[in-house]
Formats: sequence, structure tokens, C-alpha cells
Amino acid sequence: MNRVILLILSLILAGNISIFAQYQVNHISTTGENMTFRVVGYGKNSKKASDNAELSVIKALMFEGIPNSQQHIPMVPETEAQALKKHKNALNSFFAGEYKSEIVRSVIVRKFGKDANKQKTITLEVTVNIRALRNKLERIGVIRKFGL
Repeated sequence: MNRVILLILSLILAGNISIFAQYQVNHISTTGENMTFRVVGYGKNSKKASDNAELSVIKALMFEGIPNSQQHIPMVPETEAQALKKHKNALNSFFAGEYKSEIVRSVIVRKFGKDANKQKTITLEVTVNIRALRNKLERIGVIRKFGL
């Protein structure tokens, strides 16, 4: 009986951990309106892995917040699934490539290759203009302006 309870608790905790570990994004520094993050991206080739890493930073800022940074609270008050349902067209075009205009700099830290789990990854340092990202999300109607 104790093993069953322990197994159930382990599964519940494992499920919760995966929710918070969805994006591998760490805050490096903040300079004015720009924040720099170290992020791991996954993909079949270098380009897809780089795109995945950059999009991971944007989605983490929008839907999870970044611990130990000024942006520790998510910009979007809804979950990712709720926001995609409510703002489907706007977010689909944003995630298809419009988000790249808010990325100031993207530098390879660890070249594309296989990690310890044999997954193809790349590690980048990505700098995002937080004000520009917030303004874009306001303009496309995903978030409201402050005070409104």
C-alpha cells in the first residue's frame, strides 16, 4: 500500500516538475530595457535548434516568467493554451517569426551537437528588448497596457 501511495506521489511531483522545466532558460544580465538569457534549443539541425532556443526565451517570458530576474512574473496573465485559444491568429503569426524583431542579439555559446541524452541541441545567449516585446504584445492584443 505504501508503495502505491509513493508511486502516485512521485508521478504527481514528476508531472509538476515538467511543467516548470519546459523551457531551459537562465537569466544572465539586465542592461536597461535589454535582458540576456542563456537558453538550450533542440532541433534536427543548427537552424531549427537556434529558432527553438530563441522562441523558448520569448515563450518563457510570456507564459512563465524567468526566476531571478526582473521579469519573474509572466507577461501574459493566461496559460499558453488559453492564450493560443483566445488569440489564435495573432499568436500564430507572432510565433511564426514576428517575435524575432524583439531579439537584439543571439550568440552561440555551445555549438550544435548531441548532449548527454543524445538529443541534438545548441546553447545560445539571447538578448531580448523587454519593452519592445511588451509593446508588441499590447499592439496585437494579447496583453493590456499598464493601468487599463
